[in-house]
Amino acid sequence: MMTIRAVAFALALVTGAAACSRPISTAPVPAPAPGTVVPARTVERAALPPRNSALPAVPDVRGPVQINVVYPKPDQLIQSRDSNFIFGSVGSGDAGLKINGVLVPVWPNGAFFGWLPLPPQQAPFYDIAATNGLDTARLSLPIKLLPPPVRDTIRRDTLAVDTTQRTAPPVQYALVAPASNANDTDRVAIARPAPGDGQQYKWFLFPNTPVKLAGSKGDFVKAELDSGAPVWLQKTDVAVQPTGFLPPERIAGGATRLESAPGWVDLVVPTNSPPPYLAEENGNSISVLLYGTRAESPVASLPMPADKYVAGVAVTNEAGRVRYTINLNRAPYGYLAMYQNGAFIFRVRRPPVIGDASNPLRGLTIAVDPGHPPAGTTGPTSFYEGEAVLGVGLKLRDLLVQKGVNVVMTRTTMDPVDLGARPIISRRANAQAFISLHLDAEPDGVNPMTHAATACYYFWPHSVSLAQQTIANLGPAMGTPILGVKYQNLAVARGSWMPAILCEGGFLILPDVEAAFRTPQYQERMARGILAGLESYFASLARAQ
Repeated sequence: MMTIRAVAFALALVTGAAACSRPISTAPVPAPAPGTVVPARTVERAALPPRNSALPAVPDVRGPVQINVVYPKPDQLIQSRDSNFIFGSVGSGDAGLKINGVLVPVWPNGAFFGWLPLPPQQAPFYDIAATNGLDTARLSLPIKLLPPPVRDTIRRDTLAVDTTQRTAPPVQYALVAPASNANDTDRVAIARPAPGDGQQYKWFLFPNTPVKLAGSKGDFVKAELDSGAPVWLQKTDVAVQPTGFLPPERIAGGATRLESAPGWVDLVVPTNSPPPYLAEENGNSISVLLYGTRAESPVASLPMPADKYVAGVAVTNEAGRVRYTINLNRAPYGYLAMYQNGAFIFRVRRPPVIGDASNPLRGLTIAVDPGHPPAGTTGPTSFYEGEAVLGVGLKLRDLLVQKGVNVVMTRTTMDPVDLGARPIISRRANAQAFISLHLDAEPDGVNPMTHAATACYYFWPHSVSLAQQTIANLGPAMGTPILGVKYQNLAVARGSWMPAILCEGGFLILPDVEAAFRTPQYQERMARGILAGLESYFASLARAQ
C-alpha cells in the first residue's frame, strides 16, 4: 500500500511531467523598448592554465557548439582507479564546458582538456554540457571502470608458488625462429629474463639456434641457453623438435680471428651451430659472451692486425662459455652480430670520418623516421600524430639535404610502415644515425599537465651521446618542459648498427601543444632542434678522430 508521502510524490511527478509536456510557445519575443539596455549574455567558464609564451598563440575559432570527445571512446575501459583525463573539442572557443558538474577549460580554438575524478561505479559515464549562451550541446559518454580491488584475507607465500608448467621428461629441444634464409641478419628472436610484455629485451637469438626447453607459461616458453642461463621466448618464436633430438656440442674453432675492413672490424668465431650470445658495452669495450660454447684451442687473446680502432681482444674461458672482450681506442659506434657460413661474426663499426669540421654532416647518410601509422596518438581537435611528425620529418629532410646529407626516409606519405621495418630500412641503407620522430601521450591515471614530455630515448649505450646532444638543442627549441634522456625498450631504437634515438616533441593531447604543431613554423622548430643536435654530435666525433 502506498503511503501518503508516496502518493504525494507520485502526484508531483505527474504534475511536473505534465508541465514539461506543454507545447513550447512559438510566438515572437517582443523587442525591447527603445533605450532599454540588454544585459550581455554570461557564460560560466573555467580559467585556462597560464599560457606558455614559448608556444604560438592558440587561434580563435568560432562556430556551432558541438561536442567531440577524442578520449576516452564510448565504453572504453579506464585503467585508473581515481582520476583520469578527458579531452576533445566543443567547436567554439567562446563556450563554457561542464563535465559531471565540474567546469573544464576550453581553449580559444574550442579544444578542451580536463583532469577529473572518475565517475562512481554505479553511474560510469561523463555528463558533458557545453554552451556559449546562444548554442548548447549535451552528451552522455559511457565508460567502463576497473572492478574494485579484491581484498585478500588469506595469507600465502606467493614466492613459494611455481605456476610454471613443467615439461615432462624426456628433455626436448627447440630451434629458435626457423627461417628459410639462415643468413637474414634482420630476423632474430627476442629472449627476456621473465615471461610477459614489459620485460627487458636482452638476448637477440639467430634463426635455428638450438635451445633446451624447461617449461611454459601462457604464451611464453622457458628455455635454457646453457645450464645457468634460463630465458623466456614467445611460443611463436620456437619450433619444438622431435623427442630424441640432441644438438651437437658447440665448439668455437681454433681459427677465431679479427679481420679488418675499411668500415668495420670483424670478430670471426667458427662454430658448428648458431650460438646464443650476449653483447654488453662498458666504456670503450664490448663484451661478447657465447653461451654453451667450448673453445677448441683456449687462448688468452687474439692476434691483432694493424688497426688503430681496436686495441686488443681478450679471451676468457668460463664454465661452458667463451667471452671475447673487444677493447677499442674510442667508444663503440655500432655493431652487428651475424651467423654466416658456419661462423659467428661480430662486426664492430668504425665511426665515420668527418671531412669538414665546420659542416660535420656533409657526406653522411642519416635515416629520418616519422613515427606512425599504424597507431599513434591524436590531439583534442583530432590532429593525428602521424600527420604532425610527417611534417616535421619532411622539414628535417630538407634541412639535412641543404647540409649535404644523404637522407633516408622511412616514409614520405601517410601510408603505414611496419614498426619492425623502420630500423631495417636504416641498416640496409648503412645510415650513420637513425632519428625517429614522435609526439607523446600519457597512460591512464597520469596527468600530462604536471609532467614533462620533450625527451630523447635510447636503447644501446652507444646512442646515449647522440641523445644527450640532441635533447640539449631540441628542448630549448620546443619551449615545453624537458624530460631529458631516458632508456626505453623501443623497437625503433634497438637497431645496433648505428646510434639510434627516438625524439618526443611534446604532449599532443594538450590543446596548446596540438595547436602549435598544426603550424609549419613550430614543426620546423622541432626539425631545427634535431638538426642542431646532429651537428653537435658529429662535430664531437670530428674532434675525437
